Parts: sequence; structure tokens; C-alpha cells
Amino acid sequence: MTDRQILEAIFAEVKGLGTRMDGFEGRMDRMEKRQERFEEETRNNFADIKLHLENITDRNLSILAENYQNVIDKMNVPITWMNRVMMNEIRINSLTERVSQLEQSHS
Repeated sequence: MTDRQILEAIFAEVKGLGTRMDGFEGRMDRMEKRQERFEEETRNNFADIKLHLENITDRNLSILAENYQNVIDKMNVPITWMNRVMMNEIRINSLTERVSQLEQSHS
């Protein structure tokens, strides 16, 4: 084998490595884009959870706190009746939120 043939074989091998590296870079780019989408979806999910906590959970806690004082003030009223009222308010808040989410997802 001559020096020229050896150099041509080495060149062909290096050229093949370049092609493989191009494919590898393409896969890495796609993976980075997927990771960016995943991170964005994760941020959005955390924002949704935070919004839910602020809007629904805080509101329900306020209802419970407000009605707790009413229960103490009105000891003559059966406690079970007041609990039902509070639970119904919480259910209504939850259902209102679900309807809102359904409206958003279908619009």
C-alpha cells in the first residue's frame, strides 16, 4: 500500500466520522429542544398549581376561617348544619373552578 493510498483511506475514514458527527449534532439539537419544551411545560404546570393554591385553596381556607367564627358565635345552631353549609361552599368553589378549566380547555 502506498502512502497516497494510506492517506486516502485515512481521509475517507475522517470524512465518515464527520458525517456521523453531523448526525450526532442533529440528535443533540433535537434533544435540547425537547428539554426546553419539557422545562417550559414544567414551569407552566407549577404556575397552574400556584394559581390553584392562590385562587381555590386560599379561598376555601378563608371560608372555613370565617365560618368557624360564626359557629362559635352561634352555638345554638347545630354544628352539623354549619358544617354542611361550609362543605357545600367548598364544593361549589371546586365545581366553579372545574367549569372554568373546562371552558378554558374547550375554547
